[in-house]
Amino acid sequence: MTGNNIFVIGASGYVGNAVCENLNAAGKTVTGLARSSESAAMIRAKGYGAIEADAGDPEAIAELADRFDATIISAALPFEDEADFLRALLDRYSGSGRAMIFTSGTAVLSIETPHGEWREENFGEDDPFTAPAWMQVRVDTEDMFRSYADRDVRAMVIRPPLIWGRGASYQIPAIFDSIEKTGSACYRGLGLNLYSNVHVDDLADIYRLALEKGQAGALYHAVAGEANFRSLAEAAAQAMGCEARSVDTAEAIEIWGERFAPLFFGVSSRSRAPRTRAELGWEPRYLDVIGDICYGSYKNRYSSKGE
Repeated sequence: MTGNNIFVIGASGYVGNAVCENLNAAGKTVTGLARSSESAAMIRAKGYGAIEADAGDPEAIAELADRFDATIISAALPFEDEADFLRALLDRYSGSGRAMIFTSGTAVLSIETPHGEWREENFGEDDPFTAPAWMQVRVDTEDMFRSYADRDVRAMVIRPPLIWGRGASYQIPAIFDSIEKTGSACYRGLGLNLYSNVHVDDLADIYRLALEKGQAGALYHAVAGEANFRSLAEAAAQAMGCEARSVDTAEAIEIWGERFAPLFFGVSSRSRAPRTRAELGWEPRYLDVIGDICYGSYKNRYSSKGE
């Protein structure tokens, strides 16, 4: 078990907002780190506490985190800066038995699929894998973070896959962006590649459950289903009344840029969550990403943009 006073770094973000709502509903006292007065006002407007501070000063953030029973990090940081930032916080929690959760991602499991081909590889939390070269720094950070279990920190890592719901996230909005840019819902190559997926509210459940009964040093995946990128694009096309079509690597880069074309749509990242389900008793409630694109939050969001 953990205390009720929780510090959330990334509280105003897509995942952090859902986590704060979940913890608040469970009776936790939530305080978010705000990088600006505007962000602080937004966090307070939702009924949470807010502390405005410079996220670029790890020691100062660590001092703030030391006031709380547990800390959740859901903010997006440059991969090369994560380890130093996290180490400062972990050192403050050493010897305390308090919980700290770091948000990584299943991009560390990804396998390049330049032609959008399907891959059979699928990884549970404890399965061996070889990270792509550009993700090794993230794996090293995960390992460092989890090693603090040996220093009496309930250090836990959560690896979300493709996150969906509330009309937001990353890959699915990027497909809708392709409609705005090209008139078509685009996918790369065959479009049979995929990230496993989870609804953001089901993901938020995992953070709460990890605080309540997660094990020190644990790694938890968050998987509720799978849908390949072609299926996601076809659903977006149905929602917006346009066609779905394949694009090659060059056009994918034109649409999504040199970083996100390969990271979002040029890999297979299939995962499972046996430890999360068994150890935390997690059961996802939202399973139909296609329905949410065609008829739900994404349809509502993107159809209204044209009105």
